[in-house]
Amino acid sequence: MDKRTQAVEAYIKALRTGEASATALAGRFLAKDVVLDTVGAHMWGNGPEHFEGFDNVLRTITGIEVMTQLYRGAGWPAPEREGADKLKVVANLGGGLLTSATLTFTFNSADQITHISQVNAPGAPGPATDTMPDFVQGIVNSALANNRPLIVAYTDENGAPNLSFRGSTQVYSPTQLSIWVRHASGGMAQALKKNPNMTLMYRDPPTTLTFQGKAHFEDGDEVRTRVFDLMPEVEQAHDWDRKGAALLIDLTRVNGNTPRGGVRMVRG
Repeated sequence: MDKRTQAVEAYIKALRTGEASATALAGRFLAKDVVLDTVGAHMWGNGPEHFEGFDNVLRTITGIEVMTQLYRGAGWPAPEREGADKLKVVANLGGGLLTSATLTFTFNSADQITHISQVNAPGAPGPATDTMPDFVQGIVNSALANNRPLIVAYTDENGAPNLSFRGSTQVYSPTQLSIWVRHASGGMAQALKKNPNMTLMYRDPPTTLTFQGKAHFEDGDEVRTRVFDLMPEVEQAHDWDRKGAALLIDLTRVNGNTPRGGVRMVRG
């Protein structure tokens, strides 16, 4: 393998893994005056960015970043030559959040990387739907097991915003979420009876999903049993006597981005 190909592969390994050893290896191939220019969707910040110097460029491939998970699972082919002093790699990112990442590397006479151009091409926006896509339902149902319980927002009895994690949140139907509220007469229960508007968020970069809807409590034994049975065992263990309340959230909107594409659910 020639030194320039080795340099590109080292840089890409650091980009897609964030491993300390990979970053250290990539650093051996960067010139002191190296420059990184990024263009396209979902880079480190907003819009085109420009990084100058060894330390600033190395920092962008150090550690786990927002896009590391997406880069990790991408298809990275062998670099191709672009003229006398350049190598190019076009990665297949799957066509969800992003379709591709094109990296072009320029070298000096010492085979050090002097310039990197990275262009990320966005994926197509998700189609509008009136139900949650199946993969979104899977994300919700596995949220607690993934150590990413949904964050729930509602307005308390005094009109103040309130946030809490709700590990019992599950999909009840393609248009509904369910939560087992352990304190049936507690503050959350009383507040939602006055103001049923709720927002929930799931965040696991690069996935971000927000859910909006109206909540209501169900007293029927059949619904209560199903809501309890749906939630993870670790949540059931907090209320084996089933003294809590079954809360259903009728969704009006779900928005967000995932590696499998954008999500846009809207109901009347």
